[in-house]
Amino acid sequence: MNKVDIKELFKIKQNQMLANFGLNEAIFHPGTKGDATEEEWRIWFNKNFPKRYRAEKAFVIDHLGNCSEQMDIVIFDTHFSPTIFENNGAKYIPAESVYAVFEVKQNLNKEHIEYTKNKIKSVKHLMRTSAQIKTLHGYEEGKIPPIILGGLLTYKCDWKKENIEQNIKDNLTSLIKEKEEEIDFICSLSEYACAIENNSCISNFYGQPIYINNFNLITDNDNSPLIFTYFKLLRMLQDMGNVPAIEYSKYGIKGIDPTSN
Repeated sequence: MNKVDIKELFKIKQNQMLANFGLNEAIFHPGTKGDATEEEWRIWFNKNFPKRYRAEKAFVIDHLGNCSEQMDIVIFDTHFSPTIFENNGAKYIPAESVYAVFEVKQNLNKEHIEYTKNKIKSVKHLMRTSAQIKTLHGYEEGKIPPIILGGLLTYKCDWKKENIEQNIKDNLTSLIKEKEEEIDFICSLSEYACAIENNSCISNFYGQPIYINNFNLITDNDNSPLIFTYFKLLRMLQDMGNVPAIEYSKYGIKGIDPTSN
């Protein structure tokens, strides 16, 4: 019986991506270089993840008119909440549709972790609706929307390989001050990848809410960063289940949502 070495296939794919990123390094203009790197990651998501997930550069909006900063990669649903608005090339995706958002940078470092947590916050603070869904037993209340994942994807790392994990821990501890700033995944393609299991809580300190930062890093040093990123992100997306259906009436579109059970 013929056998396929999955690890070897992913190693080949990772080497291809690293080669493409290396070509981007030769591009002089920083903006052009960044655009090419972002596109490489979007192509990877759209080619390798199930078709229910779509990756685009976009803004995320809510029914109150709030708009996030533009995100390099927005992973959104193409079935339950497929609505996407586009104007003059700028894409606007309803917050209900979003599974995850990522920032793409050339290097993993403190500056880019701080930049990413602020960008993620602009998405995680948005309000999401959840429409009733018809079942065999009638209409059921909408589900509680899962927490949108946020991550940072880079090509290289400014830290020595043996110090990457500790530097990530130190920076997450010092920089993350609110739940909406929490980063859930970091991948530096040439060196390291980890999922961040956030176990933070809000404590009461003399009548004032205090954010208690607590997290665990989950990684796999026996496999390449790309293998871990693919399978761990896929599992994290699966664990989120379905995104909520949009409650269109809250977006000002009448006569769409059911009026009663």
